[in-house]
Amino acid sequence: MAESTPPEQTAQGAEGAPPILRMTQISKGFPGVQALRDVHLEVRKGEVHALIGENGAGKSTLMKILAGVYHPDSGTIELEGQPVKIDSPKQALALGIGIIHQELNLAPNISAAENICLGHEPQLFPGWADFNKMNQKAERVLRQLGATFPPTVLVGRLSTGQQQVVEIAKALSEDARILVMDEPTASLS
Repeated sequence: MAESTPPEQTAQGAEGAPPILRMTQISKGFPGVQALRDVHLEVRKGEVHALIGENGAGKSTLMKILAGVYHPDSGTIELEGQPVKIDSPKQALALGIGIIHQELNLAPNISAAENICLGHEPQLFPGWADFNKMNQKAERVLRQLGATFPPTVLVGRLSTGQQQVVEIAKALSEDARILVMDEPTASLS
């Protein structure tokens, strides 16, 4: 069960910037298990955080609450100082929260570009994907990540590490302001 001590109550962080994300007094229980109790987390733009703890400590549960997969039993979530209720993964993405889950969630029989744009494909007209724009968008994001494979390659032909890059590109292609990686090394050799 994860517990946390509240951060010092300051309006702004060490850099003078207010948090982009603030999770306060987050609690979540499941039948027979209290996974989280009064957890606090603050993240400012440009910061990198690592949640470290034993298996079952509640790390993934906290991230799934941020992703809209689970709903907290109590507590508040604020984005840029505004309270939000995240009801679904789609809403989390619309709020600029990109989640890369521990298990890769890719379709191996379609291209990297199609995976990256899945669900928000550029359209030539309703019902017809614009593959040129899709490939250009994917290539831009993959290049930013230092990928050396083309966006047209089938995901099933990529190594696990390259597939992880495609997962990251998916989140970044939607202009995620907050990128959460749940055990990013779990699927890598």
